[in-house]
Amino acid sequence: MNLPRKGCKVITLDDIQYRWKAYSTTRGTEVRVAYNEIEGGQILVAQVPKLFNLKWVTPIIDFGLDNGWEPGEDHAPIYIRKIREHFRLLTPEEVEEASSR
Repeated sequence: MNLPRKGCKVITLDDIQYRWKAYSTTRGTEVRVAYNEIEGGQILVAQVPKLFNLKWVTPIIDFGLDNGWEPGEDHAPIYIRKIREHFRLLTPEEVEEASSR
């Protein structure tokens, strides 16, 4: 799965560039993150509140990397959700349920 370059923003953390884009959904905002330099790597998808705050991008990336996100590898996307001031991994059942709505 690729993240389009058009319309994406770039953030650099620890000398690594990540490309990200926020999408509005019926339930909130979905932030998708990928390596900027590598096409076809694993995408990190974060479900956050409708009023998205730019300061959440760094913690989204940090949480993903700490919890099994491998942006340099070709794997299925990993999904997380913001709950108050924390993030948590979504189970495959939660992802399927959210996408069927």
